[in-house]
Amino acid sequence: MISKLTNSEGETLELAMKTWKDIQDGAVVCLYGDLGSGKTTFMKGLAQSADIQGFRVKSPTYTYIREYKRKENSIFHIDLYRLEEIDELLWREIEELMENPKNIIVIEWAERMEQYLPIKRINIRLEYKGPDSRQIIIEND
Repeated sequence: MISKLTNSEGETLELAMKTWKDIQDGAVVCLYGDLGSGKTTFMKGLAQSADIQGFRVKSPTYTYIREYKRKENSIFHIDLYRLEEIDELLWREIEELMENPKNIIVIEWAERMEQYLPIKRINIRLEYKGPDSRQIIIEND
């Protein structure tokens, strides 16, 4: 477990970029935190380290899932903010993505599908501490 207080967006991005080094094909990364806690900023840092080119990483709030293709695999950024709970159709789509051992899945608001999440995953909890400060806890199960 890693626990770190970041004091700027740049520090949050830097921590995400360091975290990317521990993410392997087939990983499920769950981002937890209230609005404004830095989940999308953390995702941007992961994407920078993954060399995602040509896309502006933004929260897929209205489409639920965004795919970022890479030479060797795809990263799927899922945002469940608008859902109270996940429905069967969306779960089946996400499950299909998880079945590909090359895909990397990053889920914002992962608590909304907690019962479907794999046991082996990376949990990242972000907490707003002030306008520039975030407490970030990374648990690699």
